Amino acid sequence: MAGIFDFAPAIVLFPFFSFVIALFAGRYMPKGGALAGIAATGGSLLLSIGVTLQVAGGGTYNQTIYTWAEGLEAVDLTFGLLIDPLAAMMLVIVSLVAFLVHVFSLGYMNDEGETGLPRYYAALGLFTASMLGFVVSDNLLMAFMFFELVGLCSYLLIGFWFREAGPPSAAKKAFLVTRFGDYFFLVGVVAVFATFGTAAFAGEGSFPVLAEEAVAGAAEGVNTFGFAPQTWFTVVGLLVLGGVVGKSAQFPLHTWLPDAMEGPTPVSALIHAATMVAAGVYLVARMYGFYAVSPTALAIIALVGGFTALFAATMGVVKREIKQVLAYSTISQYGYIMLGLGAGGYVAATFHLMTHAFFKALLFLGAGSVIIAMHHNENMWDMGGLKEKMPVTYYAFLSGSLALAGIFPFSGFWSKDEVLYETLIHGLGGSPLLLAAYAMGLLAVFFTGFYTFRMVFLTFHGEPRSDIARDPHGVRWNVKGPLAVLGVLAAVTGVVNMVPVEKLLGIGGIDFLHQWLDGGFESLTAHHYGDVLPYSSAYIGGEAATVAIGAAVSLALALGGAALAHVLYNVPEPEEHTDRLGSIKTVLYNNYYQDEYQVWLAEDVVRPIARVADKFDQGVVDGVVNGVSSVSLMSGSRIRRVQTGVVSNYAVLLTLGLTALLVVFGLMGGWFA
Repeated sequence: MAGIFDFAPAIVLFPFFSFVIALFAGRYMPKGGALAGIAATGGSLLLSIGVTLQVAGGGTYNQTIYTWAEGLEAVDLTFGLLIDPLAAMMLVIVSLVAFLVHVFSLGYMNDEGETGLPRYYAALGLFTASMLGFVVSDNLLMAFMFFELVGLCSYLLIGFWFREAGPPSAAKKAFLVTRFGDYFFLVGVVAVFATFGTAAFAGEGSFPVLAEEAVAGAAEGVNTFGFAPQTWFTVVGLLVLGGVVGKSAQFPLHTWLPDAMEGPTPVSALIHAATMVAAGVYLVARMYGFYAVSPTALAIIALVGGFTALFAATMGVVKREIKQVLAYSTISQYGYIMLGLGAGGYVAATFHLMTHAFFKALLFLGAGSVIIAMHHNENMWDMGGLKEKMPVTYYAFLSGSLALAGIFPFSGFWSKDEVLYETLIHGLGGSPLLLAAYAMGLLAVFFTGFYTFRMVFLTFHGEPRSDIARDPHGVRWNVKGPLAVLGVLAAVTGVVNMVPVEKLLGIGGIDFLHQWLDGGFESLTAHHYGDVLPYSSAYIGGEAATVAIGAAVSLALALGGAALAHVLYNVPEPEEHTDRLGSIKTVLYNNYYQDEYQVWLAEDVVRPIARVADKFDQGVVDGVVNGVSSVSLMSGSRIRRVQTGVVSNYAVLLTLGLTALLVVFGLMGGWFA
């Protein structure tokens, strides 16, 4: 085990090799190269576990692998690996979910005689390698490059069924919307280099540490371009946040994610749980030392997260397709993660990132199992009565649903409540914006409980509402196995950070994730985040009372939403009660007309402005340039006529010139005489 870090690059290389194998040899291999992908992600998982054990023993790995440009104004551009507690945790999550998705794909993609499987498994391998490379990147520029590669892979996989109308359109939409956010991210990367001369995540000369020193007035060589350090760091942080908002589907760049359901369901599980959407919030967690010195940036992150959590949850209550409900659930849950990060709850947010990865992968794969059984019909109103016919899928799906709704003692209860708890106490410490974000996050709990169990009851309970539901297609072990593993994880992973129990009962040593992550940050960034967070703690009747009240209110809201869904939809022949909302349902079902608004913004606002700018560019800017050039061209064309190529003409011109000079000098001599 002592030399396990020497093999750390193989965590990324294994799935990359599976990409190469599937791409060039998949057509000659059984199941299109699926077995190579399973072996590769399995190898990455084993190495990730080994690396995590090494980190648990106090080890960290921060090594430059390759220098691809140096001496550029004292800035070196490198590729390197940083494996600390945060990265180790994420490596296990990504490799485990990717491994289970590869296994599940055996049953989902191969079951229907799907064509193009080598292309599918190649893209899946590259997707996994890209996310793993992003996780272990030791600097912001390298992270940006893998960030973009993750976006490319999502484009390829969302549009996998490119012969149909929907998937290519959804893929282009995902690519363009996230690219819009990434423009700001790229400018932020340049700003980081210009400000600090480095983009390293860790070490004494890393930009998070330099940011703290600059705020303290002790840093040298930090260029804030004449702004106050905190003001400039807020600007830079918000630029990088543009990429985060796009990738993690936060308002207003969330519109691509529901359309991304056009891709294969295993791809949806990987995108939502451990790769594309997780990349954004992971980046904020990785850069948390930088964001921690900017109260304004943190407040904006929290407000965006709280609003997105509520905004997306309201849309989930009216959707008819099972994957659409889960899509809006993902947007909402990543809103909670952003809320935790912005509220100063770094550990709480990463905890929810971990639990969400497991229960959301479970729910999407469970939905995939249902879709197989329903012959790829995703409409919940055509389902019903699947509980007895698909017991493994049902109980696994129920475990994930209880975790998503935040019902005690499932994993989502512990992580979501800790996010809300951190937001509450820091809001009471003097931040009205955090209290507003907390209120939105708390209200979203009720909607989450309602849409989650509306989905469960419509899908599995009651009487079958179609011929397909009466005689569903069976699923094999490669579908049931991943569901069983994730079902257990969704139920038990809350034990790694039972903060409410610790606070209420005074039992120490059960907040394992706090111990794991806090120690890693102190050793790698050489400063304590708690010292620079802008909020002070405050409690309602003491710390234990605050925990108890917050947990009780949150749990009551979750149970209230689930109970309402039980009353309305856990009946033999359910009705669509949301029709009573009238025009409100129309607005919710059409996603608050966000797509229409963005189309209007592009066509009726941006395009006319672009046309005016184009006319100004061509008429004024190009007109001046072309006018200057036309004078030069005309002068040149006239002078060019002198160059006839006839020697006698040149002799005449020389003679005339000489005569003219003699006359001029003769006249000048006469004048001076």
